[in-house]
Amino acid sequence: MSNTVKVFFSYSHKDEALRDELATHLSMMKRQGVIEAWHDREISAGREWANEIDDNLDIADIILLLVSANFLASDYCYDKEMKRAMERHETREARVIPIILKPADWNGAPFGKLQALPKNAKPVTTWQDQDEAFLNVAQGIRRVVEEMAKSNTSSSTPAKNTTPATSNPSGTSGVLTERQRRRWEQERDSVQEQYDLVSKKLGLLGKAYAIETDVSTKLKLEVQIQETKTEQNRLDRQLEEIEQKIL
Repeated sequence: MSNTVKVFFSYSHKDEALRDELATHLSMMKRQGVIEAWHDREISAGREWANEIDDNLDIADIILLLVSANFLASDYCYDKEMKRAMERHETREARVIPIILKPADWNGAPFGKLQALPKNAKPVTTWQDQDEAFLNVAQGIRRVVEEMAKSNTSSSTPAKNTTPATSNPSGTSGVLTERQRRRWEQERDSVQEQYDLVSKKLGLLGKAYAIETDVSTKLKLEVQIQETKTEQNRLDRQLEEIEQKIL
């Protein structure tokens, strides 16, 4: 694989607007030459579209499955692109990342075992701020790209000595065991519950502040709002750290 990571979008044309939004959020990585993104709208006139898709799917380093009911209902997306993507993922030729665009019954799909984006596999369209959702997706993709770059660097660097590595008493080798993954997922769910409660509290405080007329009460509410925002940010950072461990 070259230094530039090739990214392939597998999506339903009914979700094209959301694909464009995601592509926009990946623009910085494209400008930096970190990734090279491709989707079927890149096919020029006179080209055989099926061959173009197959060729680009077979050379992609990262394959993004833009999941929605439309995607699952598309025979081409599901039976052709997704199945080929999973074959390449299983042989470690590429990394498949499900991006959950809309609520859908996708857990039983072959890619249901993979860690999805955004965080907690919360569909993009259900976020209060979709830009925040796409930012979370872009950050997750960047982490994968950086991980792949590190892997390529270490694999291309010759060993300096043949001294056997000492055993790791903690048993951590960069790859989570099933038990470790479950533990982190439970921790993530617990923190997410706290985050949701704090977000709900922040919303209620905002509504109370908007209708309050007493100056002294408004000042107290401002303090509570600031404290709640600080707690929300702390939990958000904690969720990010957990997601990085699970990815």
